[in-house]
Amino acid sequence: MPGILSFEGVVAGDRAEFWRDACTRTFVGVEPSGRPGAAIGGRVRAYEVDGLAVGDIAATAQSMTRTQRLVDEADAHYVLLGMQVQGTGGITQGDSRIRLDPGDCVILESRRGFELDFTDSFNLWVFAFPQHLVRLGEEDQRRLAARRVEGRSGLAGVSRRALLDLARNADDLSRSPDSGALALANHLLVTLLGEPLAESRRLAGSLQRTLPVRIKDHIDRNLADPGLDPVQVAAAFGISTRYLHKLFRPERETVAHYIRDRRLEQVRLRLLDARFADRPISALAFDAGFGDLSGFNRAFKAKYGVSPRELRQGG
Repeated sequence: MPGILSFEGVVAGDRAEFWRDACTRTFVGVEPSGRPGAAIGGRVRAYEVDGLAVGDIAATAQSMTRTQRLVDEADAHYVLLGMQVQGTGGITQGDSRIRLDPGDCVILESRRGFELDFTDSFNLWVFAFPQHLVRLGEEDQRRLAARRVEGRSGLAGVSRRALLDLARNADDLSRSPDSGALALANHLLVTLLGEPLAESRRLAGSLQRTLPVRIKDHIDRNLADPGLDPVQVAAAFGISTRYLHKLFRPERETVAHYIRDRRLEQVRLRLLDARFADRPISALAFDAGFGDLSGFNRAFKAKYGVSPRELRQGG
């Protein structure tokens, strides 16, 4: 970089392979695939200024997929800011899928696969911020990934236009050994994302406050699963087991003990419920997720002072 990748001088029969090779070798490689029966074409102008990589992509209708192979082969990772200038695109990363119209922006993580799908000719600018230098924390990156950001008005619009102006003048800026372009682009990026960042953080704060309640509800709804344990619970909420145990400190018991006590309480209530009078105690224990009857009986008597059979007989 700087460099221009185009079909100029490439014979028609070699164009598909040339384009595929060009796209996989850009700073954030993707695998292109054209529409059935339609010729694939395009141009990529790519350059780097002050550590910020920029790509101006203009191409025919096609899909561009960052496969797991390309992720694994990458020697650097980026936070990507895509700006739709012309045409309409569908963007998918993880469970998120959005539509981009001209003036819209999107954040993507190069360390995870994604797909760009354009049904017609398009022009997309991509800003690649080195992950270790971008002024976005990992949690913010994850929450904003594949989220549409409207960049037509307000401070977001000003920031988007300034970033495009910076990119279009990158040839001049690149001649300076220390242009400050990356610092400026970082500032513009955070300003552009100001509203969605504030919204995602408010949502994250709300979810954080309700997290213990939601975890307990998850435990109650899954007591019958014999595999329910702290590792499974933590995975269900995308948190570490260490953090899960931290959330349970106010309960003055471990997560495993909480699960066991909820199972014991379910059995106790059913032993006292006439609707379950004909159901064997062993079946009630299995229904609550216990797999070891002798262990269940010991835990029940230790907690309630009587055996399950004695409780049922005594009413």
